[in-house]
Formats: sequence, structure tokens, C-alpha cells
Amino acid sequence: MNSLKLQKIPFSKDADNKLRALKSRTGITPNILCRIGFCMSLERSNYPLHVEIQEKGREINRHTLLGDYESIAVSLLKVWMDMNSAPMEELDDLFVSHMNRGVVSVFQKVKSLSDMV
Repeated sequence: MNSLKLQKIPFSKDADNKLRALKSRTGITPNILCRIGFCMSLERSNYPLHVEIQEKGREINRHTLLGDYESIAVSLLKVWMDMNSAPMEELDDLFVSHMNRGVVSVFQKVKSLSDMV
């Protein structure tokens, strides 16, 4: 069974800046914001843009990012991949792309903690 090979998840400089702003606006830690954004990205049926990280922002350790929810996140991604006929070889790349797109989605929708409700 395919699983994530990545140990550290890279974020673009832009996504990193958005995470910093979101943390400031909401007080929510980046790992939780990323989990929320990941789910928001998976709700969309279109492919996320492949993330070419020219200017690298932060990298978050996979266990810190997902915690006890890793198997759930990977399962959700695999369902998305199946629905979109994506090959399993793209698992790591799609995971990174969904994480980065998710940060942008959360940033666009959340201006304060009350927007999280």
C-alpha cells in the first residue's frame, strides 16, 4: 500500500508568509491551519498546481503537521486521487501541492478567528 515518503513537507515562501499572517490573525498554529487547508483543497475537484518551490519557506515535519491524523489525511488524498484518476506515484507531489493550495484557500477565507466557525 502506498504511503507518504516525505518526512518534511515543504511550503513555498508565499505559503509560509500566509501561515505567519494567519497565525497572527487567529492564534491557530500552522499545523492545524494546514490540516484545515488540506481538507479545503481536497474539496475541489481540479488538480492543484504543481508546487515549484523556487523560494523555500518553512518545512514542517510530517508528524508535527499531521499528528495522529496522518492515516486519515493520506486516505482522504487517496480517495481524491481515485476520483480524479491520479496515479499513486504522484502521492507525495499531490500531498505537497494540496497543502500549499490549502494554505492559500484558508488565507483567502479567514480574516479573524470568528471566520473559522
